[in-house]
Amino acid sequence: MAFSVSASFCAQPSPDAIIIGYPSPALTELPNYLAVNKGFYTAEGLEAKFVRARSNILMAALVSGSVDYITSITSSIAGIVGGAQAKIVAGITRNNPDFLMARPEIGSIRDLKGKKLAVSGFGGASHQRMLVILRGAGLDPQKDVNIISVGDAGLRMDQLRLGVIDATVLTAPHCFVAERAGFKSLGSSKDAVPLPAIGIVTLERKIKEKPEQVKKVLRTVLKSLRFLRENREEAVRVAMAWLSIDRELAERSYDVMVPNYSYDGMISMEGLKASIDLITQRGTAPSKTFSPADLIDFSLLEEARRELPR
Repeated sequence: MAFSVSASFCAQPSPDAIIIGYPSPALTELPNYLAVNKGFYTAEGLEAKFVRARSNILMAALVSGSVDYITSITSSIAGIVGGAQAKIVAGITRNNPDFLMARPEIGSIRDLKGKKLAVSGFGGASHQRMLVILRGAGLDPQKDVNIISVGDAGLRMDQLRLGVIDATVLTAPHCFVAERAGFKSLGSSKDAVPLPAIGIVTLERKIKEKPEQVKKVLRTVLKSLRFLRENREEAVRVAMAWLSIDRELAERSYDVMVPNYSYDGMISMEGLKASIDLITQRGTAPSKTFSPADLIDFSLLEEARRELPR
């Protein structure tokens, strides 16, 4: 009898295991990494693994069931337009303060004509922001430059140093690392249109079949965003350890990103519309016209916000 009572009393439900796919370590992903690192998922009864994959395979991984959630909004837009049954359920960045970093002898964006430029993957966030910057300067991305797909920021930085490429789009802290190495910023897309790059995306069937799990993920993300905003020193310390950067780079990166996080999980419909337009302009026109409303489902986000303490 004593054993039976004790076992019943001690029994705890096993945590719900989930896998979250993300494209590249950067300050844009810091809220997601913090949520894992600080145990916010564990507190919600989730066992979360934060796994890295190239942006151009994230949606395929989601659709195949290899991951449960992905953080790349840009990749998800291309996937949904292409027929994937998925939804953006929250935003983490409202905008992305990126910079087009180039070799020091290149004086302006127009001087990139005929040059080789690198992005993480075609159709991904870095590619979209590259297109915005080039078109804003009057260049035709398809005719005036040679854009290649290289991989994450670290790989693009290496190719920039080696002279294999002439320029690439980088976010914090990589843009500041490039600046230290003598490369120069030619401009940014951040003032042109608010392109939300990072969020939480999952399959429609997950939303229908496991709404409580999705809400736990969303509550966790909102808690992490609040923690990041209210605990600068700890956020900087975690960024230093995760990204292997010094304090100056971590503080500078934190300060440039803080105004660009979405603390309520909402993102710009204007930015989503711009992303849809960028994707459809570079590929085969979809069989239907997509609007921002076709990409999102914020119903569980609204519930998660109401359930959090003020």
